[in-house]
Amino acid sequence: MTDKDQIISLLYELATPQKMGSFFINNTTSDFLFIRPSGNPISAKGFEDMMNSGDVVQEKAEITKIHRFEFLSKDVAMCVFTLGAKFTYKGALNDDLPTVTSIFKRVGDNWKMHWIQRSSGDSDLSLWD
Repeated sequence: MTDKDQIISLLYELATPQKMGSFFINNTTSDFLFIRPSGNPISAKGFEDMMNSGDVVQEKAEITKIHRFEFLSKDVAMCVFTLGAKFTYKGALNDDLPTVTSIFKRVGDNWKMHWIQRSSGDSDLSLWD
């Protein structure tokens, strides 16, 4: 499997509702941060706790389109993609289409997610053409 294939595989694993809570614990660097649409960062453990709190019920998550993929060095890659996500947060339904920027770092022989930043949930896919 190529480096790009490994990273793309991680993205599709992230977009699995059943794994989303534990994904970051198992697949991120020790200094990973997720910057949420509010601008507030959360760690891998914080995200797992939030997903397991019962406040979030994930119904759907899917990679809609990968817009950019680039190796910035032999050990760092960036990927920008649109994620279709349908979930309930504290009883409020969200059917989102955010743009997500992610940075990956090679750790030993494996690629790990180092950074992810999610836009608000109303991306316009036509702007990427």
